[in-house]
Amino acid sequence: MERNVLCKMDDIPQGETKVFQIRRMSIVVIRKEGEFYALRNWCPHQGAELDKGVLRGAARATSDVKEVCYEKPGKFLYCPWHHWSFDIENGCSMHDPENTKVKTYDVKIEGDDLVIYA
Repeated sequence: MERNVLCKMDDIPQGETKVFQIRRMSIVVIRKEGEFYALRNWCPHQGAELDKGVLRGAARATSDVKEVCYEKPGKFLYCPWHHWSFDIENGCSMHDPENTKVKTYDVKIEGDDLVIYA
């Protein structure tokens, strides 16, 4: 695996995303609640760039018909084309977590740098 310095930590504001090219791969890095998450910037459904989507929680039904609960607020990245959603922590699809995933990468903080080994 090769060490890839992406940027300085402060280059990605809280709740924002930034896209990086590593060789031929596009990777989206997300800063959420002080943590950094990295996913391949490609939806497995039809290839949309996930960084063009939105971050929000996963809707879950409750016993009250009029109420919707959100799990993991801001930790699902939704595809901009067909709204497939992926957990930014593990890349799993909300609807088919066993079979539909986006590749994730561990983001290391080395000094002030964000680094991915890929």
